[in-house]
Amino acid sequence: MTTLTIEPEAARRETTVHCRKSAASQQTLASAVTLHGRGLHGGDECSVTIHPAAPHTGIVFIGSSDPIPAVVANVVDTSRGTALGVNGTRVRTVEHLMAALRGRGIDNAVVEVRGTETPALDGSALPYIEAIDAAGVVEQGLPRRILRLGEPVVVQQNGSFIAAVPGMGLRITYVLNYDHPMIGAQVATYELSECDFGREIAPARTFVLYEEVAQLLENDLARGGSVENAIVIWRDRISSGLRFPDELVRHKVMDLVGDIALIGCVLEAEIVAVKSGHSLNIEFARKVLEVCRGEEAC
Repeated sequence: MTTLTIEPEAARRETTVHCRKSAASQQTLASAVTLHGRGLHGGDECSVTIHPAAPHTGIVFIGSSDPIPAVVANVVDTSRGTALGVNGTRVRTVEHLMAALRGRGIDNAVVEVRGTETPALDGSALPYIEAIDAAGVVEQGLPRRILRLGEPVVVQQNGSFIAAVPGMGLRITYVLNYDHPMIGAQVATYELSECDFGREIAPARTFVLYEEVAQLLENDLARGGSVENAIVIWRDRISSGLRFPDELVRHKVMDLVGDIALIGCVLEAEIVAVKSGHSLNIEFARKVLEVCRGEEAC
């Protein structure tokens, strides 16, 4: 049985953490915050309430049944998103919220979900970042759980790969390469900082090729998708103006940050990812824990 402790009001520190590259101590929200919207894949109305939590709680999703710790051992699906599950209870499409929590330096939170999916919002992590910032971030006075690689880690599948070597902080280089006239090759390098994640990575929206839409719908995916929460790409045009010239590759960086947050602690490494998606991201996270001898390494 998993015991969850939502941080009591009186136990929270009142000082908001100022932005820094990476906090040394564990952090949580100063108060709870709720977001509503449609799920990207299910299409139903859903909501999440992100509650402050006690030190060493980690990120835990709760709904009508069993709590679901946000760790790779609980990943049950990676079809166009990352889903977590325990004993039949599932939460779909957690990667944008996980990226926002990691990018803003939240170590401990209880995420109450109404529905089976997190809200898609505008297709990016920015609304989650804005909600976290509105609630405030506080230090909790205990050291952050950090995992530093002691040796290289490499995973690959179907012409894609992720390679990581030891490093200080988290530095990601992502290579996106589509045989498509509106995309082509894009490369982005980003060193994660709690100061600028909300500005540089979080606003990048999810994207889909128009020719993929019919198959996604047939597979019971993207039923909540629209040009309001995704960039749709035709052979000769894009559904909306881009927030960055390289918004697509920045979104891939965001997905990777969210997926590897499921390692369960703060990973410090230098990573190169080439054409990776959720499946390979999660395989990489599992390999990191295997190489580092399990979650007790955190």
